[in-house]
Amino acid sequence: MGESKEEQRVLIITALSLEAREVQSYLSSLSHLLLAPDSRYEIGQFRGTRGNCEVILKESGQLNKTCSAVTARAIVETRPELAMLIGVAGSLRDAIPGDVVVPELIYDYESGKVAEHFLPRPRPHRPDAHLLDLARSIARSERWLQRLPSIPLPRPACYTKPLVAGDILLTSKDSDLYHFIRTYYSDAVAVAMEDAGFMEAAYRTQTPAIVVRGISDQLDDKQERDAQGYQQLAIAHARAFAFELLDQWLPPRDQPVPETPIASLEPPSAAPPSNAAPLLIFLQQLPTYKELLGEALNMLLISYVIYKDQCRYYCQQLQRLATQLQQVLMNPPADRALRLRLDNLAQAVRELWQAVEHLRHCCPPGESRQEQRTYQEARQQTCRALQKALECLERLAESRDKRPL
Repeated sequence: MGESKEEQRVLIITALSLEAREVQSYLSSLSHLLLAPDSRYEIGQFRGTRGNCEVILKESGQLNKTCSAVTARAIVETRPELAMLIGVAGSLRDAIPGDVVVPELIYDYESGKVAEHFLPRPRPHRPDAHLLDLARSIARSERWLQRLPSIPLPRPACYTKPLVAGDILLTSKDSDLYHFIRTYYSDAVAVAMEDAGFMEAAYRTQTPAIVVRGISDQLDDKQERDAQGYQQLAIAHARAFAFELLDQWLPPRDQPVPETPIASLEPPSAAPPSNAAPLLIFLQQLPTYKELLGEALNMLLISYVIYKDQCRYYCQQLQRLATQLQQVLMNPPADRALRLRLDNLAQAVRELWQAVEHLRHCCPPGESRQEQRTYQEARQQTCRALQKALECLERLAESRDKRPL
């Protein structure tokens, strides 16, 4: 059993400031969290009936790619146990304004192949299975309605049916896009613009995630509904459902939280025995450095734009790795194969450091084609250097396991 932990960390993403303000109204002790000059979050406390949790709030902006990049960076920087996207959506069928949709599938309707005609190739994204089961239970019981100031009539419903997401704002049922979606994604009940990107980032970072959308319009009446305040109503309903889901997800106050399988990226804080050799200490920390470099590679593969200060933590740990390697090689082991693999790792770390410095010099990319090309080349070079360093760490771990030291 893990140690008792009073609060867990949850990341909530919204696309619009209207949505972010509604989430803020449910939080207490609001403050700002600045992790880098260009990385700012709001942080607050949610106090539920079962327990408390720390909520990190980030407004991503619209569109799938934008939301994907912001979400991936937020997950890497804040390391939440759960990620949620809360916002408004338009209805394609069944759902009416005020209803809530927690999609069991999210389709990227822009995924496909362009030939003489556009040929869709659906890429469905699925929420965390446990969270979806909780959402279905809450929808059946309607207990989320108790979180509203008053229960409207008719009672809003919650649908756990598919949703489609793309970067085009759909406002008419007479459009070709609407007929395309109804033809190829006929089971979808709602449409939005960020959900596929959000779920892609959660999938790549292996973070449990779910989407909660409030229906604000039925496409043809969007302008009228917005003027009548239905966006505010929709996000209030989505917020109520999302926080009921969050409350049910939290473990009871007296129940210990299971140990997380993700190893800490911080090197062990306990001081090693005074008679331990630097080589033994370094070999014990190989899993830490493998996790660190693997996460850095994942961030590069997910994020569309890398900023100068975004990799500060990884650069500090890379410097620590290089320093430890240098100390080990000052008194190299007698085993020639082990020495060779240490030398190979040292060379890979030097190449990685050069690649990272080049990438930092090139980012964020400018608007010209040459600047964009140079940035992409530096990014790819850094990915290759990270992969090489990871391979060297893996070979070194194999040597450690085969040879008693």
